[in-house]
Amino acid sequence: MQTGYAELLWEKLFEQAGAYEALKGGDTSRVRYDGYRDKEWGIRDKNAKNRMRLAYYMLYSRIDDEAAVTYLFREECRDRRTNSFQGIGFTLNVLTAILNRYCADGKYDELFEEAKNANFDCACGYDKDYQMCDEIASLDLMDCIFLSQDLDYKDVMEVLVAEWKNGMTEWTDECRTTLIGFYSFLGKEQEKEALYKELLENAVRSGNNLQIVSAYNKVVRYYIDRKQFETARFYLQEMITKTNLKAVWGIRLFDKALEACLEIICGDPKEAPELWKWAKPYLQKRTGWYGNLYTKGMAAKCVGDPYAAQLEQEYLSWKAEISTALSSKKP
Repeated sequence: MQTGYAELLWEKLFEQAGAYEALKGGDTSRVRYDGYRDKEWGIRDKNAKNRMRLAYYMLYSRIDDEAAVTYLFREECRDRRTNSFQGIGFTLNVLTAILNRYCADGKYDELFEEAKNANFDCACGYDKDYQMCDEIASLDLMDCIFLSQDLDYKDVMEVLVAEWKNGMTEWTDECRTTLIGFYSFLGKEQEKEALYKELLENAVRSGNNLQIVSAYNKVVRYYIDRKQFETARFYLQEMITKTNLKAVWGIRLFDKALEACLEIICGDPKEAPELWKWAKPYLQKRTGWYGNLYTKGMAAKCVGDPYAAQLEQEYLSWKAEISTALSSKKP
């Protein structure tokens, strides 16, 4: 095993040795399918992450245990059949690669077919001949970062991201965006502030209106999410005055700015009248609405505008129409 980032990840994965020994001893509690309904995300599996970690451990340990792999594969198929997000998932691919070691005579073709039929995504993209390298030392630094993220090993990922960052010799907007994504996963919100501002500065230098509006939207959203409404308002007003927002009317970039404005109105009522004066005409001339904009549009209540009552009635009518449409599609 090479030293460095791959070894660090391997040391963390090796903690799964205990889970493997438990499974060998007949204790399936950590890895068997355990479905539940999440209020926000729908049907999930409490043991999905545990199964993923054990699958990668078995791959890189080159453990020869046909029964264990077959069991994990069947449990993963149950998750794929029931999971609200469907998808193929990393775990199914890893287990497929391992199970192929034992399938020279096609003995598991029926099980592979079960995986193929687990959901729509599997039907479209699952490959029963999927292959993976079983040498963890073959992974480069970025591979290890993304794998530690998939496995939810935040402690390992934090070290690896720092190594990647320190080794960066030329910072591009793509690198900054990548680092923002890493920081989001690691919960390092404060560290993202400077990166968003650098992206905005570069967009302004480019002179590209779409890029500038997009960069402003990200900065404004950053401060809204942190409930720093005064700073968010500052950048929103700067975007309104320094960009050609009218040029992006009718596309998602404008909607993001409009939604942000309405959130700031509710979060920072003392500046509500000025922002509402800008937002209301755009709300009034919209022909296509969606739920998120309706609910945020009711920010009119914060400024005492009777238009809020109209929006509320329209929203209730919209919800009723959507509900009827969905009901009609049920078998």
